[in-house]
Amino acid sequence: MAFENILYEKNKDVAIIRLNRAKKKNAISFELSEEIGKAIDAVETDKDIRFVVLTGSNDIFSSGADFSDPQKAITMIRQELDAKSGKSPIIKLINCAKPTIAAVNGYALGHGAEYALMCDIIIASDRAEFGFIGPLRGVTCPYAMIRLADEVGRAKAKELIMTCERISAEEALRIGLVNQVAPHDKLMEATFAMIAKMRKASPLAIRFTKEAINQGLGGYEFSAKIFEEIITSKDAFEGAMSFLEKREPKWGFD
Repeated sequence: MAFENILYEKNKDVAIIRLNRAKKKNAISFELSEEIGKAIDAVETDKDIRFVVLTGSNDIFSSGADFSDPQKAITMIRQELDAKSGKSPIIKLINCAKPTIAAVNGYALGHGAEYALMCDIIIASDRAEFGFIGPLRGVTCPYAMIRLADEVGRAKAKELIMTCERISAEEALRIGLVNQVAPHDKLMEATFAMIAKMRKASPLAIRFTKEAINQGLGGYEFSAKIFEEIITSKDAFEGAMSFLEKREPKWGFD
């Protein structure tokens, strides 16, 4: 399949989706998000595919949402949070009937970290870093607000999002954010070793297990409401301007 912002390849029964915007450090743009949705549509209809791997190119997973075009970024996140439309790329990724593995090959920040979190299993390179940095830009981390507490506990989730602290792959493993850490040059090998274990199990049993565990995921309407409130705030404007002007933000308190 031909895409502009991702690379899509098949390795036997595995679909590999690789974020591929080198000049933008694999930032998640509206177009990239749309292509992820289309790739998942292709996976769902391909009977030969049993597993999906999401990774990045050039030793970067993703630097986060691309706010170089703020209106497109806002449109992207609105669409992603619309769980009822059937068009949301992240809902397609989360609900994909086939197991999804994030092979995090470098830093995964902001919305990039959220895309890793959307997958069923996370295997990280020992060079990987994770950071939910939305509040540094005056916005929320809309999916992390829904999911992260289930993975690392409420207190740690609040700490990670409120401080925007970057953590290493080893720390991510310690707190339960990732399933496994592999040497950087062995990341895909470790990913395919995990797939080999899962391949022995019934695909239908895996699908039902995934659906059952994901039943507890919700909160999209509330997250969308919060996003609409903050995206028009002074903080969001200051976050964007300080990022573009490469300076520390000056937050208001109203």
